[in-house]
Amino acid sequence: MTKNIQASRSQNCNGCELCVLETQRQAGKIGLEEALIRILKDFRMNSNKPTFSVDIDPRIESQNVEKIKNICPKDVFDIS
Repeated sequence: MTKNIQASRSQNCNGCELCVLETQRQAGKIGLEEALIRILKDFRMNSNKPTFSVDIDPRIESQNVEKIKNICPKDVFDIS
């Protein structure tokens, strides 16, 4: 059975990008080129504090999604 990872609590994301680093480590790649997870900053006009959105590539199911979920300090991800 294929496991999918979802950013169900992206409002909790603090932008640490540990999930991005873990996916790149598993893929054996250095740098952010072709990253399967991207963290995008969104500065709202009404707030001084940035919010973050999590963009997940569907090819991520080839990775060990349990490790990606567990590395997140803010518990942003769920596995289905």
